[in-house]
Amino acid sequence: MQRTLLILLVATSYLLLAGGRPWTLGPLVALAALAALVAPRRTARFPKDHRALDLALIALAIGVALQMLPMPLGVLGVISPNAARLKAALEFAPMTAPPEWSSLSIKPERTLEALAAVVIGILSFWTARAAFSVGGGTRSFCRWLALIGAVVAIAAVIQKAGTPKLLLFSVQPEARSTNPFGAFTNRNHFAAWLMLMATPIIGYLIARLRMHPSHDHRLRGVIRHFMASGAVMTAMAAVLAIGVMLLTLSRSAVVGLGVAAVVAWLLARPRVQLERSMLPARLGGLGILLLAAMLFIDIDGWATRVEESFTTEGMFGRTTIWKETVPIIKDFWLTGTGAGTYSDAMTYYQQTRLWVNSMQRWAHFNNAHSHFVQVAAEGGLLLAVPSLAALISLWMLARRAIRADKGEMFWVRVGAAAGLAGLTVQSLFEVSLTMPANAVLCGVLAGLLIYRRDSHYGAESPTPESLTPEPRLA
Repeated sequence: MQRTLLILLVATSYLLLAGGRPWTLGPLVALAALAALVAPRRTARFPKDHRALDLALIALAIGVALQMLPMPLGVLGVISPNAARLKAALEFAPMTAPPEWSSLSIKPERTLEALAAVVIGILSFWTARAAFSVGGGTRSFCRWLALIGAVVAIAAVIQKAGTPKLLLFSVQPEARSTNPFGAFTNRNHFAAWLMLMATPIIGYLIARLRMHPSHDHRLRGVIRHFMASGAVMTAMAAVLAIGVMLLTLSRSAVVGLGVAAVVAWLLARPRVQLERSMLPARLGGLGILLLAAMLFIDIDGWATRVEESFTTEGMFGRTTIWKETVPIIKDFWLTGTGAGTYSDAMTYYQQTRLWVNSMQRWAHFNNAHSHFVQVAAEGGLLLAVPSLAALISLWMLARRAIRADKGEMFWVRVGAAAGLAGLTVQSLFEVSLTMPANAVLCGVLAGLLIYRRDSHYGAESPTPESLTPEPRLA
């Protein structure tokens, strides 16, 4: 039941405009809570060695909630001395008396929306970790991920060709100057979603090939083995996800995918050295997959994007945004301006007037184009410390889980680790994780990465059923 609700959460978080509208957050929080509470004892059974990660996530959620807590102005002036000044400037109400109580967040309603996204991501992780810990089902879950990824990729291409300015064929973005793709108003955020989808699917594809070892290392034998392994539909889903990601022309996602490939190789290298007999067939299958994905490349579009990366205008945007965010970080180093309030703070702190030809208007820096910079500005040490602690704890647990897994799901763990590493690198240049749909997938991949079975990190042993090709997405 938990795995079914988790799949439903992945699909729903995308269909509800990726969680990009405030009205979508309530249903997503409710669905995430239902998935967690359908097996409360299992979900709340926090492993002792995961305690540092769980406490960091709880501290992160509490920190965001504290930013909305009203407090006397005297206390606020001690904790965040610049908050009252910034609020007064944004409200522009000089004739009214200042309130006696106020919050750390300059826009509590924005922080409430950010808290909802944080809670959705944390509940998705706890649910995934619990769901995969008992009763198997990891393979069927990966097949469902492949199906969702393939359907979304195909629909996104059709939507972009037929209704390029609409979300999901019918919804007008709030900002007419945006370049929507699929359910996302930002193509970089959609590219991150596709990357998080593709990496565990590729991991599952390798696991399928491992279940059907080939002894014929010739090209014809490799192709025959690949076709007979039951992994064709999974490969097609991976090709579609990576191919459509390339169609978004997201430079940050391509860099993230490259890092994901390097991380996957480093993590899998000890296992590959032990299974050299299976290496030719596996590499042959992946080579075919990558060649198929190359068919989606828009040569002219990518040439333009690469050229923009080295022009003055292309470099001027992000470096200027980061420089003008530094005063916010200095003024709010302890508690931040409030999660989700970067755009509001920048209406006061932005000094540069930058004309954007593609939008035909003056730019407003509504995000930091770096999740790390944005967390520092919106959360200060209050949110940066638990975020960094969670990241370090997850990586330590991931290495342990990957080293201990001797079964075929090892490759799914590697794919999940690679996807999260790619998202981390992309987050140096984008804020994709602020979208609830991406937060859901991030939580799911974290659960796939570090879940354990029967109180120890173990492997799922192949069953006779798992060794037979399936007519569905396999």
